[in-house]
Amino acid sequence: MDLVRHLAYFTAIAHERHFGRAAQRLGMRQPPLSQGLRRLESELGVRLFDRDSQGVTLTDAGTALLPAAHRVLDEVEQLQLLARRQETPTRERCTVRVAPGLGARHYAALVTACRRAVPSADVDVSEQSTADQVQDLLQGRADIGILREPVAARGLTWGARVVVPLRCLMPADHPAAAAGRVRLRDLSGFELILPPRDQAPAAHDELVAACERHGFLAGKVSGVADDRLVHGLVASGGQVSFTTDAPSAGEGAAIVPIDDEPLVLTLRVAWRGTLDVHVRSLPQTIVGALTRRHASPTVHPGRTPRAASELPAEPA
Repeated sequence: MDLVRHLAYFTAIAHERHFGRAAQRLGMRQPPLSQGLRRLESELGVRLFDRDSQGVTLTDAGTALLPAAHRVLDEVEQLQLLARRQETPTRERCTVRVAPGLGARHYAALVTACRRAVPSADVDVSEQSTADQVQDLLQGRADIGILREPVAARGLTWGARVVVPLRCLMPADHPAAAAGRVRLRDLSGFELILPPRDQAPAAHDELVAACERHGFLAGKVSGVADDRLVHGLVASGGQVSFTTDAPSAGEGAAIVPIDDEPLVLTLRVAWRGTLDVHVRSLPQTIVGALTRRHASPTVHPGRTPRAASELPAEPA
C-alpha cells in the first residue's frame, strides 16, 4: 500500500503548502515525508512541487494529478468501509449526498454530526451534483440529499431550506484581504472559480448574474470541482472564488466577508418517501450542523415536508 500512503503525503503537502505543517498533519517526522514524496515523483516520472524558502507550490503536473490522487484515496476509503460492512453485515447503512459549494469546515461539521447522530449505522456522506442527487434519491441509491436551489423534481419530500452567506476567497496580497472586507465591484477583472456549471446550472447562472448586478464582471468563469485545488489556484493570484467558511487567512489566500452579504448558498434537504426509523432524525441533524457553522444562517422550515409532486415539474 506504499502508493496509497505516498498519495496521502502528496495531498497533505498540496493542502498545507509546507513540508513541516504537512508532517504535523500526518503525525510523522519530516524526513520520511520528503523521502515518500521523492519516491512518488520517481514512480510517476514527474515533479509534483517546486520548492523554495517560502514553502512549496504545485507544478503543472502536480495540479493536474491532485484531483486524481484525491479520487484514489476516496476509493480506498470506500473499499475499507465495504470491508468493515462485510465483517458486520447487520449494521444499517445511510447514504447522504451533498451538493458542491460547502466550505471545508461546514462539510467536516456535517459529516461529524451525521455520524454521531446515528452511531449504530454506517453513514456515507459524499459530494454529488444536484441533478445526480435527484436521480439517485428517486432510484434508491441515496437516502438523503442536500440539494442546491433552485431545484424542482417530482417524487421527493422536501425538508428545511438553509440559506448561508457566501464569503470571498481571494489572494492574500489583495488590498481587501488586509482591510477585512470586499465589495464585489472591486473584484472586476479577476477570474472567478465556481463549481462546474453542469452540477447545478440554475444556481451557477444566478450566482454569476448576482455578481454582475453588483459590479463584478469576471474576466473568465472557470469550473473546478476540487475545493483544495481551488484554494491553490486562488493563492497563485489572479483568481477568486466563494466559500461558506468563516473569515481566515493563510497559505497565500484569505477569506473575507462581502459588503452587504449579497451572495448566498441556498440548500434544501430532500428524501424519498418515509425515512427508516434509525435515520429519521438526520434531516434535522443536517440543518443543525449547517446552522452551527455560521452565526446567522436563515432556516426556512416552510410547511410540513411535502411531496414534490405538488411542485411544477422541472423543465426538460
